[in-house]
Amino acid sequence: MLNGHNANPSLHCCCEATGTCYRPPAEYLNSHYKMSVDNPRKIKGFANAVLQRSKTDKQDAKLIARYCKAMNPETWQPQPSEQKQLQELTRYIARIKKQRAAELTKYQTAPDYLKRHIKATIDYLSRYLQTLKKDLQSFYKANPDYDKNRQRLKTITGIGENTAAVLLSTITSRFDTAAQLAAYFGLGPKRHQPGTSVNGKERISKVGKSDLRAALYMPALAAYRMNAFPAFIGRLKAGKKPPKLIYCCNYAKAGNHRFLHFEKPNRIRQNPLRINNIN
Repeated sequence: MLNGHNANPSLHCCCEATGTCYRPPAEYLNSHYKMSVDNPRKIKGFANAVLQRSKTDKQDAKLIARYCKAMNPETWQPQPSEQKQLQELTRYIARIKKQRAAELTKYQTAPDYLKRHIKATIDYLSRYLQTLKKDLQSFYKANPDYDKNRQRLKTITGIGENTAAVLLSTITSRFDTAAQLAAYFGLGPKRHQPGTSVNGKERISKVGKSDLRAALYMPALAAYRMNAFPAFIGRLKAGKKPPKLIYCCNYAKAGNHRFLHFEKPNRIRQNPLRINNIN
C-alpha cells in the first residue's frame, strides 16, 4: 500500500478514532506496520499547541504525522473478532430500543388514524428485539469465556444483562488501578483551581467512553435507590452532596467493582462478601 512512498516495516502510522470508518485501514496497516489510533481531542489539542490555523484534509494528515512523531503514541491493538461481534450486536440492540422508544412516545400523541400503524411498528420492533436477544444468548453459548465474565459482572449490585453486554463489548484494556479504569470511563474528577483565587466547581472529566457512562447510569441510579452502599452513600449525604454527585460516585463505584472482578479477582475469592459491602 505504501511501497510507492518507500515505506518499511518500522514505519509508525497514526489516525484518529472517529466513528467506525478508521477500522478497515487501521486493521490493514496494523498487519504491516506499527499502528496507533488516538483520541481526536488529543490531536486537536496538539493542533492548538502548534497554532495550526487551517483545517483541510492535507493539513490534517500533516498534523497527525507531526503528532505521531512528537508524541509517539502507544501501539493500537484491534478488537478480537468475538468482542467486535458482541459490540456490533449490543449497539444494534440499543439502536432498535431507541427506535421503539421513539415510536412509543409518538403513539401517545398520534391521531387515531395513525395509531394502528404506529402500534404495528411497535409490535414489529418488539418481536425483532426478542430475536436479537436470542442471537445474543447464542453468542454467549458459542463463547463460554464471555458467558463466564457476563455472569461475574451480574453479581455486581445494579448490573444486569444490558450493562454486562456493553461492558464486555467495549472494554479492551487491562488496568493496574481502579483509578485508571475510572479515567477510561471518563469518570475521573476534573478540577479547576489555578492559584488561590479561583476555586471552580469539580466535575467528572467525560474524557472517555460515553457509551460506557451511559450503560452505567441506570445501575448507578438503581444502586442509589436500593441503598446498595449505605455507609458510602450516607457519608456523601452527611456531607450535603447533591443527588447528581452521588450518582456519579456510584458510577465510579460500579467501575471499581468491575476492576475488582477482572483485574484483582484474588481479592474477591479471599473475601467474597467484600464486593457488596465496600464502604
